[in-house]
Amino acid sequence: MPLPSRSGRLRLPVLCFVIGPESIKDGDLDATVAAAIAGGVSMVQLRAPELPAGELLNLARHLKTLTRGKAQLVVNDRIDVAIAAEVDGVQIPEAGVPTLVARGLIGKYAVVGRSVHSVEAAVQAGREGAEFVLAGTIFKSPSHADASPTGVALIQDIAKATTSPIVAIGGIKASNVGDVIKAGASGIAVISAIAGASDPKAATEELAQSLKDAWASQNEALAASA
Repeated sequence: MPLPSRSGRLRLPVLCFVIGPESIKDGDLDATVAAAIAGGVSMVQLRAPELPAGELLNLARHLKTLTRGKAQLVVNDRIDVAIAAEVDGVQIPEAGVPTLVARGLIGKYAVVGRSVHSVEAAVQAGREGAEFVLAGTIFKSPSHADASPTGVALIQDIAKATTSPIVAIGGIKASNVGDVIKAGASGIAVISAIAGASDPKAATEELAQSLKDAWASQNEALAASA
C-alpha cells in the first residue's frame, strides 16, 4: 500500500521538475518540459523570479497547455500569477507569505507547498496546512553552488517532527533517490538532473524508475515493521 497523502490534491510519490527559462539546456523549454512529462514527472514547478508578472503569466498559461492532464503545475511564490493562470497550486518560499494566507488567497482546492530549511519551518508549514514541504539543500547542487548541503539528516529530523509529506531537493540524482526516500521523503524535486541532461526524457525515466523502486521498497519495509 502506498504511504497516505495528507490530501488527495497531492500525488505521491512526487517527481517534480523545477524549471525556469534560464535553466533549460539550449533554451528549448517546450521540448524539455515535454520530454520530462513523457519520462514520468508528476509535477512541474515554474520558478522564474526574474520575469515580470505579465511574462510569467503568459509562460504559466503556456506551460498549462503542456502539463494539463499529465502533470500538476505549480508556480513559485507568485500567488497572483498562479490564480490568474488557474494552475494546480503554488510553491511558497520559506520567507514568503504565511501558508494560511496563501491558502486563503488561492483556495481550498489548490496544492500549497512550502520550501523549508529547518525542522521548525517544516512544523509550522504543516500546522498551517501545506500539502508538502520542499526540503533542502540535501546534497551539493550545481543549481545552488553556494548552499551548504544538509545531507539526509534534515529529512530524517523533519519526518520525526511532522507528518507533512517531504519533497527533497538539492543534488538529487538517480543514484541517491533511495537514500532520501529511506530517510522519510515522499518525493524528489530536481533541476539540473533533467534540464542539464543531454537526453531529458531518458534522464527523467531513470529518476522515475529509481523513485518507483525506492517507494515500493520503503512501503514494504514499513508494512513488515507494522
